[in-house]
Amino acid sequence: MQTPDEWLADFEAKVADLQQKATEFKKNIESAGATERSPDGTVTVTVAPNGSLTDLHLTDDAMRKSAADLTAEILVTTRKARQRAASGVAEAFVPLGGDRAMVQRIPGAEDVAEPALPTRSRQAGTGEDDHDFADSPVIYKDDDVSW
Repeated sequence: MQTPDEWLADFEAKVADLQQKATEFKKNIESAGATERSPDGTVTVTVAPNGSLTDLHLTDDAMRKSAADLTAEILVTTRKARQRAASGVAEAFVPLGGDRAMVQRIPGAEDVAEPALPTRSRQAGTGEDDHDFADSPVIYKDDDVSW
């Protein structure tokens, strides 16, 4: 059985260890963002640890590509950056008792199916969303309506 002084010393050691791990975890999470560059170097994407886009750099050569090719290049490069960021975040949990196998289960950018780009764009004046609300009852602020 521990004496109160031994218990307190043990408790303080555990608290110090947790504080050190928390500081390391915070540093690892903050640095888990990722920057990826396209194979031809025309697109550079940076994402935050949560995968949100924080920077996009396009070279002059990138602007010479077709819109479809440039879009695809941006999406592929962004997926790669997000995958690296996700691996970094998962890796940050390992010192806290996280499962290293979790890092290996994160699919690579090449393993994720690319979503199909929309093939149909809405044309101006087609009337798809041009509803006429003339027959709808409308209440104006100045109406003398008593509820």
